[in-house]
Amino acid sequence: MDDVYGAMGRLLTREWILRIEDALLMAGIDMSPEAFTGMVLLLVFGIPIPIFIFLSKALPDLALLIAGGIMVFFGVAVYVLLRMRVDSRKKQIEEVLPDFLQICAANVRAGMSIERALWFAARPEFGLLSEEIANTTRRTFGGEPFTQALKRLAKKFDSRQLNRTVNLIVEESSSGGEVATLLDKCAWDARQVQILHKEISEMMLMYVIFIVFASCIGAPMLYGLSYQLIHATNKIWQEIQIQNPQGFPKVGVMSLVQPRPPKITTDDFYKFAIIATILVTFSASFIIAVVNTGVWINGFKYAPFFIGLGLVIFFAVTMVFGLVFAELFS
Repeated sequence: MDDVYGAMGRLLTREWILRIEDALLMAGIDMSPEAFTGMVLLLVFGIPIPIFIFLSKALPDLALLIAGGIMVFFGVAVYVLLRMRVDSRKKQIEEVLPDFLQICAANVRAGMSIERALWFAARPEFGLLSEEIANTTRRTFGGEPFTQALKRLAKKFDSRQLNRTVNLIVEESSSGGEVATLLDKCAWDARQVQILHKEISEMMLMYVIFIVFASCIGAPMLYGLSYQLIHATNKIWQEIQIQNPQGFPKVGVMSLVQPRPPKITTDDFYKFAIIATILVTFSASFIIAVVNTGVWINGFKYAPFFIGLGLVIFFAVTMVFGLVFAELFS
């Protein structure tokens, strides 16, 4: 089966295969890029095409639109899941990197070589970073050059901190400098970055609360109230038209400003309100993701909750104001 997937994956250019290989490496997926590409192509095209053939007879006007939407959904879903996995691995190692570097610096000061210092610093509490460091040191003990093994480690994570630390270690070890001092400085810098991120998150907390309230509560409430006002206005105009079939008489200046019923129907505004609520909450999820994590792709984590909360508020407000207006106009 892997051969079939690989044959399908080779339909892409070599440049795209290399990009996918780097993405799989950073995501920690042990699979050849050709096989992964073949599986994605089969998912993106293998399911929508039969659906298009089936719907082309029953719904010829919508068949292409539905099939295209399914293709886009599967393609975006694969990309989002892959990027979220890459970001998750990055967070796991950056959280423990300062402590790991400090222990490694202490081991070097104790007289260990940098390879053994990395090996003994890889403790179980460091999780993913310890596993990757252990694999790196095994390859080093197996004969692979130390600098090459470290560079291979840096390519497995989309982390600027790790890449910078690896480059500095490689340069310092090749020039015979103070590796322990360098590791302490790298650990201090990584710790300062973590503290700075926390301070920024605390400073932006009020903006986050405002955005969440405005998008998930304020906007749906206004949409729900507006819907009921339009519904009540249309009801009043219907009663006026029943009582005055000829409409308002044109008298003098009033002929220029003769009242007319609104052209917006309740059904039109109801559809608009639902679509607008989804778009507003969906956009807000990405803004919150950028503010909190600095990565927009994490907005897909918040989007289902934000959209669900916004729709619940809209339907609840619509129902409550519907009961209120029903009492007023009964």
